[in-house]
Amino acid sequence: MSQVSYDDSAWPILVITMPDQELIGAEMLEHIDHMSAFTRRGIPYVKIIDVRVSPSLSAQSRRIAAERLDQDDEAYPGVLLGVGIVLATSLHRGIFKAMTWLSRSTRPFEAFMTVEEAVTWARRLSLAPARSMTLPVATDVTNKRVG
Repeated sequence: MSQVSYDDSAWPILVITMPDQELIGAEMLEHIDHMSAFTRRGIPYVKIIDVRVSPSLSAQSRRIAAERLDQDDEAYPGVLLGVGIVLATSLHRGIFKAMTWLSRSTRPFEAFMTVEEAVTWARRLSLAPARSMTLPVATDVTNKRVG
């Protein structure tokens, strides 16, 4: 099996380093499940994925990954604050663009040349004030609370 590295030692920043061999079939599904486990913690975090030595994902793998991101976002809204991807080639940048188009998510997706650049971005993002998902309390014209 190809080895994926999951480093959460700087939580809430998760750095995932993909192997130099393609994940296929059960390996890909296991990887997707492992990534979802971090979201199931319920603690807001930023994911950085280093794919500089990794081969391109197949169309099916891209679809599976994008669908799972959407499913996780629906089940745990606001937990995954953003995704930074570390890319070595223009081909990878094209695949990254395709994945962002497939995902319905509005979270930030950014491409980087180095893990260090991505971590700097992730730190800023993880420290930014959370976007409120609640509506303001209704008031009447006298500024008294309604309801």
